[in-house]
Amino acid sequence: MRRTATSQVTFARPFVLGGFETVQPAGTYTVDTEDEQIEGISFPAWRRVSTVMQLGPHLGAIEYIAVDPKHLQEALIRDCAQPVGTPAKPSSTDTRRVRRKKF
Repeated sequence: MRRTATSQVTFARPFVLGGFETVQPAGTYTVDTEDEQIEGISFPAWRRVSTVMQLGPHLGAIEYIAVDPKHLQEALIRDCAQPVGTPAKPSSTDTRRVRRKKF
């Protein structure tokens, strides 16, 4: 069994995560987290399968970028520590493009 949770994260300043092609503007972004239930134990437990951040729309497309939840949290912490207008430094996370959807 799998479950998906959708949340919003807000960056007050431009930011970048390792693997992003460009600095992203300040704003609110949707993050989808998918977990799967661990079978064979006597109590319900879940394991994180993926965390995906939506970027865009840019030119009519939304990009879905896989991100490490730990690095996303670090970027949000850096965002709070930066002066307004200064992009946060990229983390060393390994991100990968997941899929692209056109409208």
